[in-house]
Amino acid sequence: MSALAPLIYLETRMGMHKLKCALRQPARVALWFIFFVWFAAFLFTRLHPVTTGYGLALPDAAQLMFVLVPPAYLCILGMQIRAGAVRPPAAFSYPADARFLLGSHLPPAIVVFWLQLREAAYQGIRVFIGLFFLSWNFAATSSAFLRVSTVLLAAFVIAFSIRLPVFLAQRRYPAIPFAWFGTLLVAAGALAVLYPAGLAIARGHVDIALLATQVPSMSPGNLIVRGLTGDAQAALLLAACAALMTIAGSLAASDAYPELWESSARQYARRALIASGRGLWSREQWRAFERGEGVRLHPSMASVPSIHGEHAPRGAPIVLWREWIALRRSSGGLRWPLFWVVCAAVLGFAAGLAERGRPLMDIIVPLVALANMVIVLGSQSTVTLSSELRRPLFWLGDSRLRNRVVAWLVGTMLRIGPPLVAGAMLAGIALGSWTVVVYSAPVVLAGFFLVQSIGIATYVVLPGRGDMRGPGFMLRILTTYTALGLPALGWALVQVLTQSTAAGVIVGVALALVEAWALVSFSAARLEENAMAYAAAEQH
Repeated sequence: MSALAPLIYLETRMGMHKLKCALRQPARVALWFIFFVWFAAFLFTRLHPVTTGYGLALPDAAQLMFVLVPPAYLCILGMQIRAGAVRPPAAFSYPADARFLLGSHLPPAIVVFWLQLREAAYQGIRVFIGLFFLSWNFAATSSAFLRVSTVLLAAFVIAFSIRLPVFLAQRRYPAIPFAWFGTLLVAAGALAVLYPAGLAIARGHVDIALLATQVPSMSPGNLIVRGLTGDAQAALLLAACAALMTIAGSLAASDAYPELWESSARQYARRALIASGRGLWSREQWRAFERGEGVRLHPSMASVPSIHGEHAPRGAPIVLWREWIALRRSSGGLRWPLFWVVCAAVLGFAAGLAERGRPLMDIIVPLVALANMVIVLGSQSTVTLSSELRRPLFWLGDSRLRNRVVAWLVGTMLRIGPPLVAGAMLAGIALGSWTVVVYSAPVVLAGFFLVQSIGIATYVVLPGRGDMRGPGFMLRILTTYTALGLPALGWALVQVLTQSTAAGVIVGVALALVEAWALVSFSAARLEENAMAYAAAEQH
């Protein structure tokens, strides 16, 4: 306990400093008060007992989609194991934080344990709030909610904490190919679904109930399914595994300070390179960083030669062009975006097969539940312009600020937009509905652009990082439900009156774009007042 006391004191002092900064701004205090009242009201209304233990009445075919959870979780663990075999997680958040803890006389096991808890809390606080709300999709009583929350949180902690033990084991036993083991887990998880699905399609007997019996149920993913469906022992076992993995990694990391510092220093260099913007223009610096060499963050102009064949557009499109260059030069290049497009297409096709020939309500109910999950998790994601506002490229264009914000929002859709469209279109093909195939792309892209516009509008109202996780989440989720309701209502009314799906889609998409344009105009007007104040406010 004596070793933990300085760490607790440090975090307490940092927390008190943030609280004092917040108290100097009565508007932030009022927003946090409203958030806690809203959160308490939500909790109070949900804790009332109901007749059934499960609030989400999914059709039988949709419930069979739970068979995909074990293979998917196996793929996630495989990717984490492969990453841990190559490099340890970046345990230290800031250089000053690392120097203070490395120079202290505290036991390394205690420090690493504390770092894991703090990083899990920092990275997982938004996930936890999202899981809190998503838990009610599976449970509507207090006991069921506690069980489901435990399952989802334990699954997140296991996936987050596995990298450090794998790295330590790889260092101690270099002959064991942990990277290949992780690759095999990813391949096994993918083949567990693709092989029976491909066999069923080849034979022409596509039945989701029969297909579900052919997909193997593997640990620890099957424990997640059992916990979600009412097995309290599975929930406790997952929680115990999460705790043991965290403790074991901390105890084994007593002599891993140099490696943890090296990984953290690499993260600092990556942040600085991206923030400086020079890594986007100099392939030499980016390749040097990927090779692990020292990165010069302030090179002379002569060391950044022009790249032949790269023609930057003028005006607002240059912001979109910069996002495209950043995507191409990210770790792995375009391989990972293409991988997620393929995964989304496979999942969309599988979902379409599951619902093929089913009544309309059997399709609508899972879609509503899925949309609710996407909104809750999406509302916990951070949409921020702080790094863009510090780049001269964002300000040197001759276009209006509103157009530059629109171009930046379109650029943020480059990673997530294509997988969403691919999944929706393949689901339409599996359903045999060309209406879904044709209209899915404009509907998905317009809805996603509206959600991103809501995120940037929330940012200009509450730019602080802490505010984004509290009142910002409340404001964003309420605005999202309200903003999406108008296009959905307009779509339904026009389609009922005209009996034309095309007319309904056109009206719904048009209303979504009008709302998005209004939100972007509001955001641009706020930024024009004092843009750098937002970049500074995000640090609090």
